[in-house]
Amino acid sequence: MATATKTPLTPTQLATQLAGADNATQLAKAFVRPYLRRHFARAKDAKGTSWHLTAAQVKAVREAYKARQAGKA
Repeated sequence: MATATKTPLTPTQLATQLAGADNATQLAKAFVRPYLRRHFARAKDAKGTSWHLTAAQVKAVREAYKARQAGKA
């Protein structure tokens, strides 16, 4: 039985899931990307390239965002 492979999310796609389409760009710039840069820094030569998130990165951002929404971060 074959398993379906999920397409990795980008920071903007994840922000859309977290905050909805109307607020996605702002959330991606103000929270998702800065969080990823602090906790999952990429090599300097990756600057300007697409960022496709791993499952661990998505989980960490979701948890941090949930904590922020609850006033714990």
